[in-house]
Amino acid sequence: MNECKVTFHPVFAEAVKKAAELDEERTRLQTVMENETFERVRGIIEAQPARKRAAFYWTIYEATCAGQNFSRVESLEDIADIYARFIIGQAFEK
Repeated sequence: MNECKVTFHPVFAEAVKKAAELDEERTRLQTVMENETFERVRGIIEAQPARKRAAFYWTIYEATCAGQNFSRVESLEDIADIYARFIIGQAFEK
């Protein structure tokens, strides 16, 4: 029996890893946000550079779990304002 070992180029392996990370962060946020709000936020995030999307999903997830409301966001600036208030609130609570 012949055995073949398949290896992938490191760039391809890294791209697959990043795609899986993005999918995981997107799914995580979707589980804690109402569908309409999630779809609006997703549209805003997916319009951003691909390399930043997972981080955006994570930060919005973190703020949502802490009680921040993203239901009225219309732009990246709206998201940034809510997240900034969240971070400032966290800093002063400690």
